[in-house]
Amino acid sequence: MRILVTGLGGPAGTNVVNLLPAGSVVAACDSNPKKREELARTGVSGVRFYTVPHARSHDAFKRAINEIIKRENIDVLIPTVDEELLVFSYRPEHFNARVVVSPYTTIKTCNDKALLYSAISDEPFCPRHVVTGTRQDLAVFGSGPVFMKPRQGRGSRGTRYFQNYAEIPQELISRDNVFCEHLPGQEYTVDVLCDLGGIPVVMVPRKRLDVISGISSRGETQRHPEIEEKVKKLCNILRFMGPSNMQFKADRTGSMKLVEINPRFSGGLPITAEAGANIPELLCMMLSGKDIPRTEWKEGIFNNRIMKR
Repeated sequence: MRILVTGLGGPAGTNVVNLLPAGSVVAACDSNPKKREELARTGVSGVRFYTVPHARSHDAFKRAINEIIKRENIDVLIPTVDEELLVFSYRPEHFNARVVVSPYTTIKTCNDKALLYSAISDEPFCPRHVVTGTRQDLAVFGSGPVFMKPRQGRGSRGTRYFQNYAEIPQELISRDNVFCEHLPGQEYTVDVLCDLGGIPVVMVPRKRLDVISGISSRGETQRHPEIEEKVKKLCNILRFMGPSNMQFKADRTGSMKLVEINPRFSGGLPITAEAGANIPELLCMMLSGKDIPRTEWKEGIFNNRIMKR
């Protein structure tokens, strides 16, 4: 199997290149030519780097990816960049390799927090939220704190915390933002692998202990039946194929609420691999038609060894 990984410059891309079986990744790409140095940092040899246009230039991006596929005789393409997921999922048949990506409707929903919360609005793990351009609508939060996040965005970029809704500047009260109840409790990320039928076959919850630029540098893997049941429910509501990571946070009562879903590999994936669940390797087995063995992973505190290089 010859694999192309996109987004080498980001943590997810670097993780996948590191964790896939040796020799399976033959090419990696990024829109930033300076990210070529990431290959040296990973310590992985035999991988060629290509610079490609940004995914917003759809036609040029598609041409560049297909040129790499042809030149390197690629069998499987693993995208790791949020903006690229919509392009790959919209018309995967336009790419001359097998694309590991969830359906377009799933990607579109997960990439827009307002659409995501709307899809799960009847579930108890949906946070209380408002999408509005009117201050009066924010009165549902009473005198309590409010957390604001862009409908579309990465990590913590553009997020704001307010002591109450009266503090929110008028220019931020826009339907481009989602206003949510403040979730003060413990945060978890769950690395998930779904089979070709959308059934989750691996779920590893981990506490986010130390975070650098939105990425877990240290985490504690922990079996968590409540979260695992919520993941199964989400996989029934939205159809996933392959990797995803889901983030939860406890509310004031200790109940876990969904924060976001990234339908791709995570930046903290090495923590899960250190615990014994190498999800990129298991994905390779699945794509090769092999049965995925029962994954016995360990509970404990692990470092994101790739981030610490």
